[in-house]
Parts: sequence; C-alpha cells; structure tokens
Amino acid sequence: MIEIKRICIFTGSAPGDRPEYAEAARELGRLLVERGYGLVYGGGNIGLMSVVADAVLEHGGEAVGVIPEFLVDKELAHRGLTELRVVKSMHERKAVMAEFADGFMALPGGIGTLEEFFEVLSWAQLSLHEKPCGLLSVGGYYEGIVNFLDHAVAEGFLKPKHRAMLIVEAIPEKFLDRFDDIIHQGAPQRFSRGRT
Repeated sequence: MIEIKRICIFTGSAPGDRPEYAEAARELGRLLVERGYGLVYGGGNIGLMSVVADAVLEHGGEAVGVIPEFLVDKELAHRGLTELRVVKSMHERKAVMAEFADGFMALPGGIGTLEEFFEVLSWAQLSLHEKPCGLLSVGGYYEGIVNFLDHAVAEGFLKPKHRAMLIVEAIPEKFLDRFDDIIHQGAPQRFSRGRT
C-alpha cells in the first residue's frame, strides 16, 4: 500500500476581509486532492482552516485535524474530518502535526499562524527536518514578512542559505509545483513519522 503524503497547513481561524483568501484556500484544497496529498491542520471548524478542510473533503480527500482539548470544549472542532486527534496542549498539537506532515505551508493568518509556521521553519534551519516550508502570499499578504526576512539577511541576522529555504508563491498551483519537486525527490525525513 502506498503511503499518502500529507501537507500541514497553518492558517487563520478567521476568514479575512478579502474574498480572495477563501478562494485560494478552496483552490488549494482541490489541488491537494488532485495531486494525491492529504491535509493535516489544526482541526478547527472556523475561518480559512475550515474552508481548506471542507474543500479537501468535498473533493474526496483525506483531512486530519489535530486540536487541543480546550478548543474542543469551546465547540470549535470540525466534526466531519477523516480523522480528528484530540491532544492535551498546543505544544502536543504542533508536535503531532509535524510528525504527520511531509511539508508545511502557511496561508494568510494571524499570530497563531505565524508562530506555528516559524517554529517549523526554524526547525528546518536547525536541520531537524528537511521538509519544505512555504508561505502562500495571497494578494501579497506576506510581502511585509518576506521584506523583513530579506532585511534580516542584509543586517547579518539570517544566513542567505536559510532564507533560501522559504518558498513564497502567490498562486496555489505554482506553490504546489515547488512542493512537489522537493517532496518527491526523496530527501530524508528526520521527524518520527508516527504512522505505517
């Protein structure tokens, strides 16, 4: 049996104010299924999180949610997923999502999205994994952060080789083209995958 590849998506628990954010999330969900990827995400039933998960499910794909108990208690868990894993804490949530993922992607989101994404990007910088990490900068959403990272390189706080690890694209299809190249070239995966 062929093991499914999964992409972990970090994104907002809000939909954002521009319709193009949800449109990109829906398109990404469709493309994930079309290309044979499963989804791993935070397990919520709100915001862009729910949009991408619903799109994956609508097209017959696998959507795995990982959510801490306190968010389940607030009735924020998506109950229609392929699998919903309930964990004790935010720390455990991130560890489980990392184990299940073959790559990491951030769609537009706020502080939580950035915190989760930059943690896995920093793990890549430390050579704890060799999985692709990227920002889907819909409508230029992440342009300010990309400019900041370039500034960090110019000021000597970020090595160019580490800046080059970050994939940035505005269009879901182009983004997945770049992910495909990395994921399917067979780089070693240093996280314990936690599945057979």
